[in-house]
Amino acid sequence: MAEKALIFGGTSGIGKELALLLAQRGMSVTVTGTARCGFDIPNVRVLSIAAEQLLASDSSYMPDSLNDFYGELDECSSLCVSYGPFVSKPLHQTSLAEWKTVALYDYALPGLLVSRALKGMLKRSYGRILLFGGTRTDTIRPCKTNAAYTGAKTGLSVLVKSVSASYGEHNITCNAVLPGFVTSVPKGQQSVSARSVAETAVSLLTNPHLNGNLVTVGNVNF
Repeated sequence: MAEKALIFGGTSGIGKELALLLAQRGMSVTVTGTARCGFDIPNVRVLSIAAEQLLASDSSYMPDSLNDFYGELDECSSLCVSYGPFVSKPLHQTSLAEWKTVALYDYALPGLLVSRALKGMLKRSYGRILLFGGTRTDTIRPCKTNAAYTGAKTGLSVLVKSVSASYGEHNITCNAVLPGFVTSVPKGQQSVSARSVAETAVSLLTNPHLNGNLVTVGNVNF
């Protein structure tokens, strides 16, 4: 039986490159995105799901697309979360709405997906989880321009280490890729390609001996 990979946020950028690489390895791949996203990878299923739908408090009505998504989440052997809005503002200019954005979508949403996926992985005694953190979020660092975002992404590192420590004995691994600058590269910094980041992600997903790792891809100088 082919392994099933679910990539949340897999219709563009790093997620799309990862979907292509996993499909080439024979995995059954499902990606989420919105209908307006162009997608041209054969043999990859696309679910039109918005992150807001997963965090909605009203569960009295669930469209078919959400039922399909939760079915994929429950059955996936590999979960990858390649999603998270970026907020770049100094703290004194960060609004309530922006705090909610990073707290919900950069931290709570990945955590929610991991919690749900773990249930199925525990039943099968097998699972691979891959999250995407932020630049240099492998440890606690001061941040002058995007502290809210960096704080949420640093929280993902805690999640990775916690899953690794708690579920490794069940043949479940959890790692994170911390990419350098793929787009909007600041002056004096080097860019890293989405393909390079995706190739590192594949290595983490396919090596059972890698667990609890926070892997930086690209050179970042501050």
